[in-house]
Amino acid sequence: MTERKRGTPGSGVGAAVPLALPASQPNPVEDCAACGALAVQRKAAAEQGDLSAVTDANVRLRNHRSHSGSLPWP
Repeated sequence: MTERKRGTPGSGVGAAVPLALPASQPNPVEDCAACGALAVQRKAAAEQGDLSAVTDANVRLRNHRSHSGSLPWP
């Protein structure tokens, strides 16, 4: 039977990898109707306190890339 090796907590794991989060409020691209509509939806949701809808709009803004190579976040 093969002996199972058990690690010592805190050893052999390596250094933590820092990960950056995307901007919490992506900026809509100027002159993009889709980005503008999403920004309006996000603002209305925020005013109503619907944080889930705010997050949905932010995700859609980040994923919207139909404009010529520019991204909707800084």
